[in-house]
Amino acid sequence: MLGSSRASNEALLTRLAAIYQDPTEVPLLGPAGTGVLTIADVADRERSLRQLWADSSTVSAVKDGVLDQLFADRVPALSVSLVKGIINDRWSSERDMSDVIEECAASLLFMAAEADGRLDRVEEELFRFGRTLEASADLQLALTNPASPASAKQGIIASLLDGKADPTTEELLVFIAGHLRGRQMSTAIADLSELAAVRRGRVIATVTTAVPLTDAQHARLVSVLSRIQGRDVIINAIVDPGVVGGIEVRVGDEVVDGTLATRIEQARRRLTS
Repeated sequence: MLGSSRASNEALLTRLAAIYQDPTEVPLLGPAGTGVLTIADVADRERSLRQLWADSSTVSAVKDGVLDQLFADRVPALSVSLVKGIINDRWSSERDMSDVIEECAASLLFMAAEADGRLDRVEEELFRFGRTLEASADLQLALTNPASPASAKQGIIASLLDGKADPTTEELLVFIAGHLRGRQMSTAIADLSELAAVRRGRVIATVTTAVPLTDAQHARLVSVLSRIQGRDVIINAIVDPGVVGGIEVRVGDEVVDGTLATRIEQARRRLTS
């Protein structure tokens, strides 16, 4: 995000943090998150609505009036209040605004899960579903086929998760399946996983090895990465025999590739250059 979008997003995060500290608001978090998803769904489908809300020259009274007219009787008051704050801030692009409305909904649902002691489970389920998606070419094709309507993609996710996952996991995955906005499903899932980790003040490290880590190796790696990052690190371990040996660690955009497969390829390139 550019400057204006980043500042607006930080203002929203401050507001969300204050809401979470208010005991009277905590029971409202889940319904409010669902309400914001309802608003995001309509905004994604109605380009004129997105353009109106993202236009900094449109006065607040007009934006608020449209929002109230469409949603005041459909979603909780907290949902409307938060979205009013978003649409009346400044955004570098319409896309940034849409992304933050979705992130606001996810944050509310994660906060509700955290308050109920379910957030660890949701984090784990998001990661595991992402791995399932990467391992299934048929599922990837079904969820990225441009000829398939959003409702069909959402139906696929709903049928796969029905009764097998936390309601928050299912609600968010079903939503993003129908609202990818040009993203890959795997990218959208990774964004959700990172947002959930931030709620816990933690960092996700994706670690790829040829064979499973032992408990001792896992604990040592967590300790080292946590010291480097200055925060608790959660390891999402991936076993890929194709790396041959060694280890690859990804934390956000940072990649440390110490796999044997990469070393072999580097050696091959030197020999043939």
